Amino acid sequence: MKLSRLLAGVGFVVLVGTAGTACTTHAGAAAQVGSQSIETSQLRGIVDRGLAAADGVPVSQSGQTASSALNRLDLQRRTLTTLVQLQLLSDEADRRGVTLSSGDVASYYQAYAILQFGSVQAFEQRAAAAGFAPRDVSVIVRSGALESALSDRVSPHLLATEAETREQYNSIVDQVGRIPLTYAQAKPYLARFIVSQERSAKLRPVLAQAEKKDPISINPRFGTWNTGQFAVIAADGSIASRPAPTPTVDLTAQS
Repeated sequence: MKLSRLLAGVGFVVLVGTAGTACTTHAGAAAQVGSQSIETSQLRGIVDRGLAAADGVPVSQSGQTASSALNRLDLQRRTLTTLVQLQLLSDEADRRGVTLSSGDVASYYQAYAILQFGSVQAFEQRAAAAGFAPRDVSVIVRSGALESALSDRVSPHLLATEAETREQYNSIVDQVGRIPLTYAQAKPYLARFIVSQERSAKLRPVLAQAEKKDPISINPRFGTWNTGQFAVIAADGSIASRPAPTPTVDLTAQS
């Protein structure tokens, strides 16, 4: 997994089919997944904090910050995509009896950050530059942990080999130096990260069925749901496809 995939929705694969059209008035909600609403206030808070976090990340010697490269509407749609995916994954996990403790998610967070970026600090800085505040990155990481846990249930034997995980671990150490994970600790995560695309492919039909069970409806103010991309996209002719007015409130966001 790369950060761009993670922050676009934790590496979700492209699905085929027709988008669900749950009926909802969207009163106070940015989206609805089945019977569960995603509140506009939650989305706004995440985006505001993300823009504020990006404003503190320098991207060049010119004095510019990462926030100058971010588009609020794009970030808003990416964030809403993540929240919708998380709800859909959570509902499917409940149906299958898949549970994750806070310790499971914390361990996944550490392993992902270290094995993909060299350290938790480096990962959180990259996430901040992409518009996700540290306090909210856990939302994205929980989605990744749930996706991995569901993949274990769907395709439990689809893992990288001992040789592949050992080679990858050695390569990471060669690049960044000693890391706070032994090979034994890193191996279960590497075995899954290395074959993440193959595992995602196996998960596609499961998520397609999950979307039919929990139809997704997006408040037109924020865009529209595209099942093929498994994401919120701009709705032509809607407020989501037009420039947003300059915010009049302090920016403080979430992921």
